[in-house]
Amino acid sequence: MEINTFEEAISFAKQKEDAAIHFYESAGQVAKNPGSKVMFQEMAAEERKHFKMLDALKQGDIESFPIENVPDLKISQYTEDVPFGPDLDYQQILIVAMKKEEEAHRLYSDLANMTSDPGLAKLFRVLAQEEAKHKHKLESEYDDHILTSW
Repeated sequence: MEINTFEEAISFAKQKEDAAIHFYESAGQVAKNPGSKVMFQEMAAEERKHFKMLDALKQGDIESFPIENVPDLKISQYTEDVPFGPDLDYQQILIVAMKKEEEAHRLYSDLANMTSDPGLAKLFRVLAQEEAKHKHKLESEYDDHILTSW
C-alpha cells in the first residue's frame, strides 16, 4: 500500500473510520446487554467525530496535535480471534473490537514508519494514537467486566 500525499492519507483514513462506524453500529445491534449497546453506540459516535475531524483537517493543522503515550493493557494479544456474527456474547464482541483497534493501530504505525514525509508520518502517528486510545478503552472494559468475573 502506498500513500504519498496528505489527501490520499485523509481519504484512506476516512474509509477506515467509516468501516469502524459500521462495525460499532453492528456490534451495538448484536449486543444483548443494554450497557453494551450504549458502549458500542458511544464508540460509533467517537468514530463519527474522527471522520468529521478528518474531513475538516488541513495539512498544516496536524503539527498542533500532541503525541501521547497511551497505555497498552495487551489483553487483545492474549485472546484468540473471534469471527464477528450475530450470535456473539459481550466478551466475544469486545475481543473482535479490541483486535480491530489493535490492527488499525498497527497499520497506522507501520504507515508512519514507511513514509519519508514528516507531515504524513505525524498524521499516521496521530491516527495510530487514536486507535490506541480506543483499544485501551475496550481493554479496560474487558478487564473490568470480563476478567474480574472469573
